[in-house]
This record gives sequence, C-alpha cells and structure tokens, in this order.
Amino acid sequence: MDDASFRKAFDRLWRRSRVVNWAEGRDPFEILVSIVMSQNSTDAVTERVMRALAAEMPVRPATIAQANAAKLVRILRPAGLAPQKVPRIRQLAREILRRYNGDLANLLDVPTAAAREALMDLPGIGPKTADVWLSLVAERDTMPVDTHIARIAQRWRLVPRARYEDITAKLKELIPPRRRARGHLVLIQFGRDVCQARRPRCEICPVYGFCDADVKRPRAT
Repeated sequence: MDDASFRKAFDRLWRRSRVVNWAEGRDPFEILVSIVMSQNSTDAVTERVMRALAAEMPVRPATIAQANAAKLVRILRPAGLAPQKVPRIRQLAREILRRYNGDLANLLDVPTAAAREALMDLPGIGPKTADVWLSLVAERDTMPVDTHIARIAQRWRLVPRARYEDITAKLKELIPPRRRARGHLVLIQFGRDVCQARRPRCEICPVYGFCDADVKRPRAT
C-alpha cells in the first residue's frame, strides 16, 4: 500500500471508529501495571484481572511492593505468565517508590525523550510499554506499535522489516501528531476486530478498496 492509500484508509478508520482512551482518569501506576499485564493476553482478560486486583487491594506502588507474591499470582494468573509478570511488577513498584516516591505523575511534565528514557530505565519496561504509557497517560505523540499494528504494517508493506522503531517511524511519517494517540487505538481496534491474524474479515473491512495485502480474500458477489 502506498502512502497516499494508507492516509485515505486511516482517515476512513478514524472517522468510523468509536474507540476511547481506556486509561483516562486512572492512576498512572495502575495504567503501567495494566500495560505489563496485557503482554501475551487479550484486552478483555487484562481488564478483568485488573478489576479483580483492584477489588483486592489498591493498585499503588506501596501496596503492590508489599503484597504477597502468591496472592498476586493467583489473582493475575488468567492474564498469562503470572509467575513471570508478578516479580516484574513488584520490582517495578519498589523502583517507582525509590525513584519517584511512588508517584509516576512526576514524569508527566518531563520532555518526551527524557520521560521515555526514564520509563525504559525501570525494570521490565521496553519501548512499547513506555510509548503506550506516554501516549495514553501523558498524551504524547509517541505512536506505539502493538502486535495488531505490526501485523497491519507488514500486510500493507509499509516497512521492509517488522522492527518496532521502523514501524513507529513510518507511522509518525504518515499520521499527524494530533491523531497519533487515538490513532494507535483505532489501528489496534481494526487489527483486533477486522484484520485478524488467522483469518482477516475481508467481508466487513471498511478499507477493502485500499488494501493490497497478500492475504486479501475476494468478496462474495
């Protein structure tokens, strides 16, 4: 797909989508934990386990740092890899207490590059997690890339390689700053609901006419 076609397809998806920022009004640390828990999980399962966790204890650094590890694993197990994720979020909580007195809001006024570097310096936080947090919580134009967006970028041949930084850079070139925060949610929704991994739902695709993916299937006439 050439750049002009992508811009038209994205604009159509943007106008049709009713996606909202799920992080709005929530605590910055809770959002960071949600992003970590979402890895190797679905949005629905992540939301369910985070509600279960919040019902048991405040999702704040001081509480998570001192929480019983076995209890956390039990609560968070449905999201997958709980025995690996729980030590990460407990270490993360301890470091945020030590470095920021437990308040990630301290990063909200820091320039984007410095805030991204600070987040990635925390244990277990990579580029994607840092970019999602900065986009949803701090409203920065980081243009995060998840598995759905990476799949779309590859199918539409926007980039020659599926490297995170390459896809992010290309999407920043194609999507204006004011549209990037919501735009990444729009593309995730499209990838999750329509341009699915195993069998894309070409029969309901709103941008079928722009698509030139190898997996594109003919529509019934």
